[in-house]
Amino acid sequence: METLSSSPFAIAAFLLVLLLGCHEIGYRLGSQVKGLDDDYKRRVDMIRTAILALVTFLVGFSFSAAGGRFIDRQDMIVKETNAIGTAYLRAQLLPEPQRTQLQSELRQYAKDRLQLLHSYGTEAVGPLLAKAGETQKRIWQLGVEGVGSDREFANFMLPPLNDVIDIHSEHLSAARRHVPQAILIVIVITAAIGMGMIGYDNGLVRKRYFLLSGAFAVVSAASLWMTIDLDRPRHGLVRASDVPYTELLQSMK
Repeated sequence: METLSSSPFAIAAFLLVLLLGCHEIGYRLGSQVKGLDDDYKRRVDMIRTAILALVTFLVGFSFSAAGGRFIDRQDMIVKETNAIGTAYLRAQLLPEPQRTQLQSELRQYAKDRLQLLHSYGTEAVGPLLAKAGETQKRIWQLGVEGVGSDREFANFMLPPLNDVIDIHSEHLSAARRHVPQAILIVIVITAAIGMGMIGYDNGLVRKRYFLLSGAFAVVSAASLWMTIDLDRPRHGLVRASDVPYTELLQSMK
C-alpha cells in the first residue's frame, strides 16, 4: 500500500481494475445459477445491501480521519513557521556574534524544513532529520551563549527557541500518524466483496448494468484512493502546502 501511494494514478487505477474485476467475477458466478427463486434473490439483495452499507461506513470513517489528520499537519506547518519566525526576530536582540550566527542557523533550518516537506522515503528523510537534530543543538547553544547570565533576558529569549525544538517533535509525530494499513486493507477487501455482490446480483438476472455498476466502481475507487492520498500529504496528488515556509524564508532575506 505504501509503495502504491507514492504514485497517485497507479493506486487509483489498481483500485478501479480490482473493483471492476470483482464485479465481472461476481457476474459470471451469478449467471451460472439455475432455477432462481424469489426468496434466494431477496436474500442476495439483503446481503449485498448490508455489505455496501458497511463499505460506506468504513470509507466515510477513514476519509474523515484522513482529512482531519491532513488539516492537523497543515496547521502544524503554520505553527512551526510561526515559531521559527518569532525566534528569528528575537535573535536580533542578541549581541554579536550570536545574533548573526543564530539567524543564519534559523534561516538554514527553515530551508531544511521546506526540503523535508518535499522529501519522501527513508533515504531522503533520514539525513534531513539527523541534520535537523544537529541544527537544533546549535540553535539552543547559541541562544544560551547570547543571553549569558541574564535570567530575565533568558526567560524572554529562550522559550521561542524551545518552541522550535518542541514543535519539530510534534510535527514529526503527526507526520507518522496514518490510518492503519490493516484498516485500509479491510476496506479494500470489503469494497471488492461488495462489488462482487453487485456483479453476482446482476448475473442472477443476466444483465450487467455496466453503466451503473461502472459508476459505482469509479466512485468507490476514487473515495478509497483519496483516503489514502490525504493520509500521506508529502506525496501523491493532494499535498501539504509549502507556502508558510516560502513566505517565512522571504521574510528572512
